[in-house]
Amino acid sequence: MIQVFIYAIIAIGFVILLKIASKNKSKWGIHLKRVHCPVCQTKQPIVRMPKNGSQALWGGTTCPKCHTNLDKYGNVIP
Repeated sequence: MIQVFIYAIIAIGFVILLKIASKNKSKWGIHLKRVHCPVCQTKQPIVRMPKNGSQALWGGTTCPKCHTNLDKYGNVIP
């Protein structure tokens, strides 16, 4: 019974940390909304195809129109 309580506290703590990271727009957060390219204002596809390891690991995409690298929040990656 105590193990279930401990696992529940760990799971709740993990969910709280993800919500805080998402609100602060850190790389650990989760972003489920579609983004627009800040350069050409093109809406990015729902299903993304990562072009490099960083995009695959942390999220993000490359704009199909202007080839700008974007993170999962729609910010330009230099």
